[in-house]
Amino acid sequence: MAAMSGGCILTSDLPDPALDVPGAYKAASGDAESKPPTLDWWRGFRSRELTVLMEEAQTVNLDIAAAVARIRQADAQAQTAGAALLPSVTGTFSGSRSRSSRTTGTITSATPLTGRGEVTNHTASLSASYEIDFWGKNRDALLAAEETANANRFDRDVVALTTLASVANAYFQVVAAQERINIATRNIASAQRIYDAIKARVDSGTGSDLDLAQQESLLANQKAAVPPLRQALDQNANILATLVARPPERVRLTGGSLGSIAIPRVTPGIPSDLLTQRPDIRRQENQLASATANVGSARAQFFPSIQLTGQGGYQSAQLAMLFTPQSAFFNMAAGLTQPIFDAGRIQANFDLQQARQDELLQTYRKTVV
Repeated sequence: MAAMSGGCILTSDLPDPALDVPGAYKAASGDAESKPPTLDWWRGFRSRELTVLMEEAQTVNLDIAAAVARIRQADAQAQTAGAALLPSVTGTFSGSRSRSSRTTGTITSATPLTGRGEVTNHTASLSASYEIDFWGKNRDALLAAEETANANRFDRDVVALTTLASVANAYFQVVAAQERINIATRNIASAQRIYDAIKARVDSGTGSDLDLAQQESLLANQKAAVPPLRQALDQNANILATLVARPPERVRLTGGSLGSIAIPRVTPGIPSDLLTQRPDIRRQENQLASATANVGSARAQFFPSIQLTGQGGYQSAQLAMLFTPQSAFFNMAAGLTQPIFDAGRIQANFDLQQARQDELLQTYRKTVV
């Protein structure tokens, strides 16, 4: 009985990724700090406008919202998987009335009949069933679902980090385009003044037509450089609008100059910190743990399942007598089911889970490397 209550868990150990993580980066200085970046790292740029965009993106970005929805889905799936570890209880209250054909059978005297050969039955009962998780099949399924939920949380962090990096990049591209447009505008004004001066000399007979043609060409080139810059500005402004879930016409940026944006100090840290700081690595780690638990659950399906069932309640032909001691009944049963022939379904599922585990192991190694 001790073995039955404790279970015979078929554990699957997490595979060793066998990674050689160096103690420091090759190009890092000897006094490199291992201080992790702050969660609000964008404040290091000292740009109020960028900070507003970052905070807004965290709240309204659609990719982040979708990632949060995936977390809720994974949590619900974990709750569903955990339900298999607990008994299932069902309540029933029913009433029936039937009449049998007198030409197809014999009605015994013990059958509760009315004078016309009709049978009335009222039942109120509770039914319970429970599968003893002797081999750890359901426990591993729950563990796999929980690890998937954890992976989805890190996936949300990956999406948020990617989104915020995209916001910062698009904002800097907008500021750079604005600055280049301002420079180009000043260059055009300067080239126009020089052109006007040369043309005045040509008109007075003291200038050269060649000088005028060269300056005219230079002025045209200066003007031609502006449309691509405006296109780049509009494209990155549209990207920002998408990231903060706003129509492009509602995105108004002051911008300014790249020179007014501070450059934060970034410390390289040490490579081993990646295992705890990078959410994409933590996500892959949880996905690998989930796949490992699925291997254990698939292995347990080769072994017998033990099911306990029971039912108890009241049953009577007369509704007034339903909840009396004489109407009480119960039944209990235990069953053991062993797969014998399933055309290789269980083996194929086990092979599938092992292959998924190996795939995620290689993906984890690639992510770390």
